[in-house]
Amino acid sequence: MSKQENTRPAHVSFRSVFEVDGSRLAIGVFDRTLLDEECRAIRSAWERSPVAGIVDFEVNKKQVSFLTAPVKVTAAWDAVDRLLANSSLAKAS
Repeated sequence: MSKQENTRPAHVSFRSVFEVDGSRLAIGVFDRTLLDEECRAIRSAWERSPVAGIVDFEVNKKQVSFLTAPVKVTAAWDAVDRLLANSSLAKAS
């Protein structure tokens, strides 16, 4: 992966949503592998400002997942998009 690819903001390129006991499990795959710093920045931002109604949130280098009520799925995806756009490396580019 080139340095230019590492510094451009990551995006969720593929999204899946599954029904789980009346809630929704959403899984998004990033368009590139996140760097450790990006994962930490996103986790830290999430911990500081969690989205109401999200039961569980996980992020790793390749994907993000969360569990929420059906009506909160769109708002949660929007929050993930904001977290990615505001990651420390995205600001630096």
